[in-house]
Amino acid sequence: MGKNRSFAYADRAAAVIAGPAHAVGRIKKAYGTRAADDTMNGELLVTLYDAFPESVDTTEPLWVEIDSLAVPLFIASFEPKGQSSAVILFDDFEREEEARMLIGKVLYHEEAETEGDEDEIDLSLWIGFELTDRATGRTGQVTAFYDYPGNPLLGVEFDGHEVMVPAVEGVIVEANERKRRLVAELPEGLFEL
Repeated sequence: MGKNRSFAYADRAAAVIAGPAHAVGRIKKAYGTRAADDTMNGELLVTLYDAFPESVDTTEPLWVEIDSLAVPLFIASFEPKGQSSAVILFDDFEREEEARMLIGKVLYHEEAETEGDEDEIDLSLWIGFELTDRATGRTGQVTAFYDYPGNPLLGVEFDGHEVMVPAVEGVIVEANERKRRLVAELPEGLFEL
């Protein structure tokens, strides 16, 4: 279930801001310069965490949480200021009035996790999630994770009975880590086992 998993874009974005390991910086204050028409541009001083990407890719967004939603921010300009801060101007936030709404926000990056294999998801974190079968609409609670080599399984309690659900792409089709919900396309006959 690596980078090519087919979770919905909004769910992926929500997972980025829900994971503290994805935090890469915090927007500290406005840092704009005054233009000839007496307006300030939207440059912001950002404190960079150790997890901030070493090279800045302007085609990949950083993320912030605004009104409980993951909002992508694309970098228009990036100027390092020492080792732990930078002045950043984001697309669509070029004016001071727009940029001020970002002050104090934590910046997140999808690839920020540095320990372990970036492609692997710790499926034991899904214990306690609600799992819904897309075909039948049945809903259960994930109560266990069984890490069998080549065959990871989730123990899901449906109506007082544990059902072993394969924790693989194609069966688990959506994961919303923020809402703690999984959507699955369970194989026919799984409830009869």
